[in-house]
Parts: sequence; C-alpha cells; structure tokens
Amino acid sequence: MIGTRRPVFYGWRVTFAAALALLFGSVPIMVFSFSVFLRPLAQAFHSGRGAVSLAFTLHNVAVAICIPLAGWLIDRFGARKVILPSMIIVGLLLVSSKLWLASIWQLYAFYLLQGFFGCGAGPLPYSSVVSHWFNRSRGLASES
Repeated sequence: MIGTRRPVFYGWRVTFAAALALLFGSVPIMVFSFSVFLRPLAQAFHSGRGAVSLAFTLHNVAVAICIPLAGWLIDRFGARKVILPSMIIVGLLLVSSKLWLASIWQLYAFYLLQGFFGCGAGPLPYSSVVSHWFNRSRGLASES
C-alpha cells in the first residue's frame, strides 16, 4: 500500500541508547580526557608527568586484566546485570574522587578502580547488547 510506513526496528533504538551511554561513559572521561588533565594533575600532586602517567598505565592494565572477567559475567548473568552496577560504581567513584584524592598513590588507586569497574560499563557489554538485536545488519549497527 502507498503511504504505509514500516515502524523503525527497535534494535536501532537500542543501538542509539548504547552509543549515547558510551559517549557519556567511563571511556571518554578516563581515556580521552587524560592528556588534557596531565599537566594540571602533575602540578596538583607535585609530581612529574611520568608519575602521573603511571596512573593511566595502571588503568589500562586493570582493563586488560578485567575485560575477560567482564565478558564471562556478561555471558553468565546478562549485560544489564553487569552494566548497571558498573555504571553506578563508576559514577560514585567519579563523584567521590574530590573527597579522597589527596596524594599520588590515591590517584593510582582511583585509576585502578576505574579500570576495573569501567570494563563492565565500556564497549564490550554494549556491543554484546547491540549484537543480540541484529542478524543481518550487525556490522552496521556495531559501527554506529
């Protein structure tokens, strides 16, 4: 019939929500903004850039170690039960960072914890959710 519109597949809404969650998630906050705050962090902690950069290295090591655990938890319990607690903990860590970041070792602990819990709120669980909604357009949806 002319003039009838097919409804938009719900998977595209899920893809948009996943992209939005990744946009405001821990990856842009912790990874992409680190270089912007490197010099002010070095000044605040009276340390060199190398000492502050160790925090970012610890974050990346924590992600590398914990991402298999996050994948196992997603397979075992589902993405929702991994994403929600992880996002809550990441948010609480970010909000409380002002209260307990006073020395360089606390910065290291902060980045380690962000790396550990950020795995459950990063690209892996969201790509799992998106891939479950698509069969034919999986590649297109994952790149959106």
